[in-house]
Amino acid sequence: MSEYEGHENLETAVKRKNFTKWVSQETFSELKGDILEIGSGLGTYSQQIINNFPNSKITLTDISPKYVKNLENTFSSKLIDVFKLDLNNKNDFKKIGYEKFDSIIAINVLEHVKDDLFALSELNKMLKKDGVLIILVPANKFLYNVIDKNIGHWRRYSKKELITKIKKSNFNIKNSYSFNMLGMLGWYLNGNIFKKTEINKNASSLFDKTVPIMKVIEQILRKPIGLSIICNCQKF
Repeated sequence: MSEYEGHENLETAVKRKNFTKWVSQETFSELKGDILEIGSGLGTYSQQIINNFPNSKITLTDISPKYVKNLENTFSSKLIDVFKLDLNNKNDFKKIGYEKFDSIIAINVLEHVKDDLFALSELNKMLKKDGVLIILVPANKFLYNVIDKNIGHWRRYSKKELITKIKKSNFNIKNSYSFNMLGMLGWYLNGNIFKKTEINKNASSLFDKTVPIMKVIEQILRKPIGLSIICNCQKF
């Protein structure tokens, strides 16, 4: 996959400011030291990482040459590097380097990779000793629909499948949990029932306004189920 098939959906997601902040709050707590972001795309989370970790050496990556160029134009500096990275291309990993990072973050990336076990194993090699990997992936196989297919998802994960693959790749699981309960409803209605191939922009905007309420609800219910899974892992 040389270009990201779901560009329109990515642009829609960029506008969800409340949701972006929520995801950042859920995934950034384990980040430290030299940071590698996988699948930086339009730089939505890249900007948040840069803002939150001003003293860290940060490396941004994407499979799309177009996005890589855009990231270079937007972010490249003494503390920020940008590389092309195809997670199934050994040479791309070698160019960036092994045992180089204290933490790696991949938000909605692993599902785009055909051989996700290979990708996880290579990411493990890129980390320094005791380095951490934070991933967010789409959950619940029954939700796999035309939207997933349109944006290049090979799969949605069950928690068991994700944990098994992470352990096979020489990581310990620090914690894992479901995330974004309300998002399941919109995804199921749009993709499974109405067979729409793109995220509805009006529905996405409305959803973003509900985020403050959803945060409180998920804290109370302790995230029993969700559209995504977040997993914090440590290299051993």
